[in-house]
Amino acid sequence: MGHRARFIRLPNGGFVRKICLLFIGLFTLSSATAWAVPPVNSDNVLRAFLWDEFTQLSPQDRPKVGLALSAGGVRGFAHVGVLEVLHNAGVPIDVMSGTSMGAVVGSMYAAGQSVPKLWEIGSHISMDTITPDYNVMGLLRFLFLKKLPSSKNLQKFFQQEIGDMRFEDMPIPFATAAMDVKTGEQVVFDSGPVDIAVRASMNLPGIFDPVEYRHRHLVDGAVVNYLPVNLVQAKGADYIIASVTPPDFYSQTPQTVAAYLLRVGDVRGAAMIQESSDKANFVIESRVVNVKTLELNKLHHAGEVGIRSANNQLEALQEDLLLFALDDIVKK
Repeated sequence: MGHRARFIRLPNGGFVRKICLLFIGLFTLSSATAWAVPPVNSDNVLRAFLWDEFTQLSPQDRPKVGLALSAGGVRGFAHVGVLEVLHNAGVPIDVMSGTSMGAVVGSMYAAGQSVPKLWEIGSHISMDTITPDYNVMGLLRFLFLKKLPSSKNLQKFFQQEIGDMRFEDMPIPFATAAMDVKTGEQVVFDSGPVDIAVRASMNLPGIFDPVEYRHRHLVDGAVVNYLPVNLVQAKGADYIIASVTPPDFYSQTPQTVAAYLLRVGDVRGAAMIQESSDKANFVIESRVVNVKTLELNKLHHAGEVGIRSANNQLEALQEDLLLFALDDIVKK
């Protein structure tokens, strides 16, 4: 008596049916040695399948993803490379924060500037973009009037690039921070005009004159919040990615008063990085070495380091985010 053929009845549920078909396909491929089929890495196939399912979820049906960008001067341009990799991989970014260079890169991206545009901007930023006092008159002003250079050109630059945009109008909600040099308080910006907030957030203390705004005297936010993970937490992020450009203490010894001031800030920043990183779900670390804080001709080099770092950690990020969002994917 012959055996009757038995058929597997697959469930009708969309996601469960897809996953069953996927496993059947993987089993078939892994068993097809006689057909000389190239070996299949089932982990990669499953990750790609789940990632596709995750990226198709609406923002309301998945965790809210936040991205925090650290300070770091020119090193912080590595965030542009990180943003390129995350964007190309389809990693959703629902809220953002950044201080100092992280505020510059993050605010422009949150305002709607594309990654190619950020690379283009990095090609022609100079000290003249930041200050009108990078000349002989500025030196005389410092020597005889004891007045630090102004960073007001940076505010003009932002107005040229994103207009008179307010935080309330940004496509991606964004927050940044500065420090009131008179009180030592952190001043958080997530409403009002963007240009003055970003200028204040990267207004290096001891290098540029404090920014006067609403009875405050503001300097670089890195002094109080080098890696502003808490700012994306406050905006409701469920899963937080931190892009970090740690200080480089070993490549160069400070040679000037300004360099020593920046080094002191970096030492303080290193301690804050560890504390803030512990609050993030995933950290992408871009180690940019042999680059001074204001060595603007090396912006693109820093960005390329960011690309390599993000690519090296992309699969681990995807797996971690998928595990975090697995319940939402299964419900689809």
